[in-house]
Amino acid sequence: MSRVPTLSQQGLTVPGVSGLLLSAADLHPDAPFLRDRFGSACTYLEAAEQVRSLAGWLADQGVQRGDRVAIHLRNRSELAIALFATSLVGGIYVVLNSKLKEKGLHKILDQAEPVVMVSDEETAGLFPEEGEISSRLFVGESPREGWSSWSDAVQHTPFSENWSGISVDPACLVFTSGSTGTPRGVTLSHDNIRFVVGAIQERLRYRPEDTIGCFLPLAFDYGLYQIFLAAQSGACLYIGDPDQVGPRLPKVMKEAEVSVLPGVPSVYAALIALGRRRPLDLPRLRAITNTGERLPLSYIEELRSAFPALEVFVMYGLTECKRVSIMTPQEFEFHMESVGRALDDTEVYAVSETGERLAPGEVGELVVRGRHVAHGYWRAPEETEKRFRKRAPEAAVELFTGDSGSVDEEGYIYFSARSDDWLKHRGNRISPVEIENEACSLPSVVEASLHWREADDTLHLFVTVSEEIESEVILSALNESLEPAKVPEYILVLDEMPKSVNGKIDRKSLAAKIPVLGS
Repeated sequence: MSRVPTLSQQGLTVPGVSGLLLSAADLHPDAPFLRDRFGSACTYLEAAEQVRSLAGWLADQGVQRGDRVAIHLRNRSELAIALFATSLVGGIYVVLNSKLKEKGLHKILDQAEPVVMVSDEETAGLFPEEGEISSRLFVGESPREGWSSWSDAVQHTPFSENWSGISVDPACLVFTSGSTGTPRGVTLSHDNIRFVVGAIQERLRYRPEDTIGCFLPLAFDYGLYQIFLAAQSGACLYIGDPDQVGPRLPKVMKEAEVSVLPGVPSVYAALIALGRRRPLDLPRLRAITNTGERLPLSYIEELRSAFPALEVFVMYGLTECKRVSIMTPQEFEFHMESVGRALDDTEVYAVSETGERLAPGEVGELVVRGRHVAHGYWRAPEETEKRFRKRAPEAAVELFTGDSGSVDEEGYIYFSARSDDWLKHRGNRISPVEIENEACSLPSVVEASLHWREADDTLHLFVTVSEEIESEVILSALNESLEPAKVPEYILVLDEMPKSVNGKIDRKSLAAKIPVLGS
C-alpha cells in the first residue's frame, strides 16, 4: 500500500474522535500503535492509512453523518480501525461485546438500527442473512456469502474530505443495562470523549514508551478508552482477550512487555492468586489502574509488596461520563479511603434526598458536572430525565449518578455504594463493599461478594480462596473485625466467581446460588 500524505501535507484538520489517531500519526508515524493476540501489528501511520481507506469504503456504502455502524468483533486490532473510520465519516460507532447472546444482541440492534455491521468468524453467524443492515463487512480470511472483505475495504480509495461533523455530534453509543433491565445506549459526543481522554491522561501520564495491556472487553467503556488513551499519549496498545485472565496472564503480559495494566478487581485477584503460588516475573510493569468496583486496600498492599515501585491509580467512574475521579499514587498515601479528586474542569458534590447540596463530608447522592457528561440515553427520554437534569433552564446538564458518597473540603471523593448496593440488615443500613473489603484482607481470601436473603434477613458471603480454608475460620475472623450487624450468617466458598461479559463479578448469578428459605 502506498503511503498516503499526512494531514498536515493535505491541509486537513480532524477535531473529532478520529483526530486522536490521525494527529498521533503525524507526530510519531513509525511508532507502534496496535498489537493483538492474532499476530496483527501496525504503526500509527499504518493504522491511519487503514482508517482513511476504510472510511472511504464506508462512505461508498452510503454511511452519512449520524448513521450507526455496529462493530461486533472479538478483541482485535481491526476493532480500533473500524471505530476511527466510522468517526472520520461522521458516523456513530456501536461496539458490541462478542459474548452477547443472540437475544441480547438483537435488543441492542433494534435500538441502534445500524446501516453497516462489522463482524468476524465468531460473531457473524448471529445475524440473519435478511434484515435492515444494508452492508456487512467480514474480518477474516474467508468472507461469508453476501459479506464484503475487510482486506479489500482497507485498500479502498482513501477518504479525503474534511470531517463533516461538529464536536457536540454523537460519536458512539455504549450500551449498558438501564433501570428497566433493557440495554440503554449511553450517547457520547466527540467533545465528551476528547475532553475526558485529555483529562484522564493529565493524571495517568501514560508514556510513549509504554505498552498498555488491555485484557478487558473493548465493548466495556474502560477497555474501549484504552484505544483513545494510547493515541493521546503515543503509547502502544496490546489488545488481549478477557479469557487470558487466568494462569496464562503473567506469561502473556511478559511476552507483550506490558508496562501499564488497566483492570477491574477480578483481574488483580487473578494476579494475586497466581503470585501467592510463585513470584510474578513482570519486569516492565510500572503502573496499574482500576475502576468498575472498589479495589480492596488489601489488593493494593499485596501488589505493591510484589512490585515495590508499582504506581497504583484508584479511579471512580460511570459510563454516563466515563471518569469522575482519579487518585494519584502520591495522594493515595494520605487519602487511602478515597477514590481521588474530580478530574480537572469537573465538579462533584453530594446532594440530599430532596436534591439540596450537602456540606463537605456529608453522605448523599453524588452529582457530576463537566464537559464529559453524556447527552443521555439513546431514544430513552424517561430514563434520561431521571439521570441527566438541569437545575435551571440556563444551567448545564448534571449527572445524578445514583451512587452515594461524600466530598471533603479538599475535594477528595469518598465512595459509599452504588445505588442498588445498600442493604438493610437487622435494622442497620450497610454497604456490602465494607464487608467484602474486610473479607479480602484475610490472607487466604481472593475475592468476595455479599448478598442478602430478604426472606429471613440473612447475609451470604461468597468467597474464592488461594488455599484451603474452612468457612468457619473466615466467619470467626470477620466476627473479630466487624460490628455484629455486618457479620454474614453464611460463608460460601467457591472454586471460581462467575463473571459478567465485562469481567466483573456476576452478582445476579451468585444471588441465584443462595438457597430458597425452607428448601
